[in-house]
Amino acid sequence: MKEYIARFGHGSAKLARQAQSKEKTLAKMERGGLTEKVAKDKVLVFRFPNVGKLPPPVLQFVEVTFGYTPDNLIYKNLDFGVDLDSRIALVGPNGAGKSTLLKLMTGELVPLDGMVRRHNHLRIAQFHQHLAEKLDMELSALQFMIKEYPGNEEEKMRASIGRFGLTGKAQVMPMKNLSDGQRSRVIFAWLAFRQPHMLLLDEPTNHLDIETIDSLAEALNEWDGGMVLVSHDFRLINQVAHEIWVCENQTVTRWEGDIMDFKLHLKARAGLGDE
Repeated sequence: MKEYIARFGHGSAKLARQAQSKEKTLAKMERGGLTEKVAKDKVLVFRFPNVGKLPPPVLQFVEVTFGYTPDNLIYKNLDFGVDLDSRIALVGPNGAGKSTLLKLMTGELVPLDGMVRRHNHLRIAQFHQHLAEKLDMELSALQFMIKEYPGNEEEKMRASIGRFGLTGKAQVMPMKNLSDGQRSRVIFAWLAFRQPHMLLLDEPTNHLDIETIDSLAEALNEWDGGMVLVSHDFRLINQVAHEIWVCENQTVTRWEGDIMDFKLHLKARAGLGDE
């Protein structure tokens, strides 16, 4: 009946009348509880598990200097702190060291001088494009999660993947049959299962459509942890970032305006369009 209404509700006068009649019947059935209410396809809902609070300082840079070689420094004498209330977007020219800064935060890179202090109980999860290489394409998302987090019930794993918009058959088919965007969701589910206090996101939207990016933004805004974001997606930055930090000239400085002001600043300075 629903299909009939959808197909013929806007056709010839006779068919449209029949469709309208069926629509009234369907409405009566819905009111009487005889059939489920027609629901629109809902936009994918992402959800990160809340983690509570850690007392600051959670992550602190103390006089940090870093370069891949001592005679080619990327950063010099950095002093700043990040806590669980932080919602920071790192911007700046390519090659200025935005991804490098994230690696210093996780401990993947070590300063040449100074120190990065992390709270003893701090759990950090980092999203980057190379995580897709971690996925075994022959496994399903469900098999991958069970393998990564052994000892958990299948239903718990199904629910954790479902929180990132991957449901039904998509959970159990080989990941080689999933789209890039669906694989990104598997990675988000994998990261979220660790219950991180802080998310470091390096270009998280490369394979996501606008609706999915909006769902990610909503999930980040509802979540209670800290976030540091590297992205060329000014729309996402505008939705989730409370602070804009500019990585440039061997230092990190806080931008006083919002991301749209920064975008105008870039255009004025370079006489170019968006990065």
